[in-house]
Amino acid sequence: MRSKGGKTIRLNPVDEDHQVTDHPARAGLEALMDQKLFAQRIRSERSAAYWFAASLWGFSGLILGALMGVYITLVVQTGSADIWRENFIAGAAADAAQDSVNRRPSLLPSDGGPPQQQP
Repeated sequence: MRSKGGKTIRLNPVDEDHQVTDHPARAGLEALMDQKLFAQRIRSERSAAYWFAASLWGFSGLILGALMGVYITLVVQTGSADIWRENFIAGAAADAAQDSVNRRPSLLPSDGGPPQQQP
């Protein structure tokens, strides 16, 4: 017995032969929860595997694309080297001709009169 202020509270001991039993459906509920947790774990692992595969394919594609781009660029540049060389030589010849013409003395008089003919 304990007394609390003016009230007396009487505590009876718990019967020793009374046992707490589980609900009959508890095993089924635990199995269901286990199945749900297992399914969630499977989904999580599958998602991780998809992300890994996507990342692997993405980086592989990026590297393969860069290598192929460099290779194709080199092939195109090597194949068109003759065209570049011809254009460069033609451009250099045109610049040389223009410089040659610009270095010649003018046929026009510097006072603005009619041009003089040279023998």
